Amino acid sequence: MLDITKLSVGYGAIAAVKEVSLQVPQGRVVSIIGANGAGKSTLLKAVSGLVKQKSGRILFDGRNISDLPADRIVGLGLSQVAEGRQIFAHMSVADNIQLGAYLYYSRRNRGEIRERIDHVYAMFPILAKRAKQIAGSLSGGEQQMLAIGRALLTRPKLLVLDEPSMGLAPIVVHDIFHTIARLNQDGMTILLVEQNARAALRIADFAYVLETGQVALEGPAAKLINDPKVKAAYLGG
Repeated sequence: MLDITKLSVGYGAIAAVKEVSLQVPQGRVVSIIGANGAGKSTLLKAVSGLVKQKSGRILFDGRNISDLPADRIVGLGLSQVAEGRQIFAHMSVADNIQLGAYLYYSRRNRGEIRERIDHVYAMFPILAKRAKQIAGSLSGGEQQMLAIGRALLTRPKLLVLDEPSMGLAPIVVHDIFHTIARLNQDGMTILLVEQNARAALRIADFAYVLETGQVALEGPAAKLINDPKVKAAYLGG
C-alpha cells in the first residue's frame, strides 16, 4: 500500500532522512523505532505532505504522492495522528471528531458521517460521555483517543501514528496499543512510529530501525525483538 524508495529529507544543510526505503503492505502493522533525532517524525511528515523531500519517491496505493499537498494526500486515504495529538483544545470533543470529515462533508454524506461518529464513540465510550466537554480538559490518554477518532473520520486506508504512547501512563499505553491492534484486526493498515520499542515490536508484523536518518535494521518484528543489537539499544539489554 505504501512504498517509499530512497527518500531523502533535509532542513537546510541538515540531512534528517537519508535514502530511506520501506514498504507497508495492505492489512499489516509496520513499526519504525529509533531514538530521538533519528528522523522518524520527519519521515512521516514527508509521507503526509507536510515537508518536501529532496529526492526519492513515495507511492501510496500505486499513486505517486511525492509532490502532493497534505490535504490531497488525506483525501486519497492516508491520515496521520501527529505527535503530541494536535487536537483543537478550545473546541468540544464532538467538534474535534466532526472536523475529521471536513474534506468530504456534504448533505448527501451526513448519514455516513453519523455512522462513522457513532463507530468512534463505540470504540471510545469515554469520548461519547465527554462529547460536549472542551477537548483541552481531557486527560492525555483521552486526547490520544480523540486524535485517533478524528483521524478515523477521514476514511483512511492507511493510518499513520506518530508516537501515540508519548507522555502516557503505562496502563493507558496498554489501552492505546490494544486499540491499534483492534483497528488492524478490523482491516486497517497501520504505520507506527514509536520510541516504546518493545510495545511497537510486539504489535507489528514488520519493523524498521532508524538511526541518524538511515535504516540500520529491518525485518519481521518477532525477529527484531530478539535481535541482540535491538535489545541492547532499545529494549534495556
